[in-house]
Amino acid sequence: MNVYARYGGRDAESPESRLSKESLLHTMREVLDAHELRRREPDSAAAREAVHPAPEKPVRPDDFPLIRKHHNGCLHCHQVQEYRLLQSYADGAFDTRLLFPFPLPENLGVTFQRDHGHRVARVEPGSVAEQHGLAPGETIVRAGKISVRSEEDFRWSLHRHRGLPELVLEVESAPVAGAPAPRRKVVLPLAEGWWKGDLSWRKSLRSYPVVWGFLGYSVGSEERRTAGLESDSLAIKVVSLRGQTGGVAQAVGLAKGDLIVGLEGETGLLTLEQFKSELLKRYTPGDEIRLEVLRNGKLHKLQGRFPPWFTTDRTVP
Repeated sequence: MNVYARYGGRDAESPESRLSKESLLHTMREVLDAHELRRREPDSAAAREAVHPAPEKPVRPDDFPLIRKHHNGCLHCHQVQEYRLLQSYADGAFDTRLLFPFPLPENLGVTFQRDHGHRVARVEPGSVAEQHGLAPGETIVRAGKISVRSEEDFRWSLHRHRGLPELVLEVESAPVAGAPAPRRKVVLPLAEGWWKGDLSWRKSLRSYPVVWGFLGYSVGSEERRTAGLESDSLAIKVVSLRGQTGGVAQAVGLAKGDLIVGLEGETGLLTLEQFKSELLKRYTPGDEIRLEVLRNGKLHKLQGRFPPWFTTDRTVP
């Protein structure tokens, strides 16, 4: 089987904010061109590079014994990711990078044109992309070993580059007077943790190997007025503590009824899922967490160490 492109992907905003009929058709046209090139010049370097490389270690069902043991029937995509997380933890091979698959191009400062898919619409000022010369209007045609024909192709390459020191891009400028579009290379150095993003929308969040140790919710307008809090501020009510040991709640000393109003001094509005996502983006086991809570009307500063990765789950709902 030959893979020419991948199309799809979403973010926390919505399932379709990165998709369009125009970009899908653009990807399909580029795939047909690549296939014709391979038919016409099968032995050329361009033809060989037109196909995405096969995974070094293909993932098969036998790699997930927990699926065979605990799951019957069809699997949804998010359940595959959940079993991947649970299996890696059970095997003692859990890696923080597993929490953040398919990073967004914005992590490197790049936003693509929605109706094209891999042409740069905007470069974030001060980002690594801007610092190394990537410019709006350029089209990314290759990222590492991946021929890019969609945003998802680019994200697939970013996925493969988590933990690597740099990403080599091949970019194409707009053609001038009908001449072939000039190409150049851009090398982006990759900082530690660049791949981390918003996890709040992922159903797999429920299977991450973290003991939160509490249940809560983002409070509504009436409770905010009572507590004297603004409508756009952080306000998560701790409604109960769970009896597990070693969790986040125990680590920082949360109590039932606490109103979490600050994270490292930041007070912006977050849902409970966004709050958990922020903790996972900021901390790994052993890092110090700092929270501000209202307890019986008084502000308290809590701190503690993020607990070790742990889960007793071996199956996915």
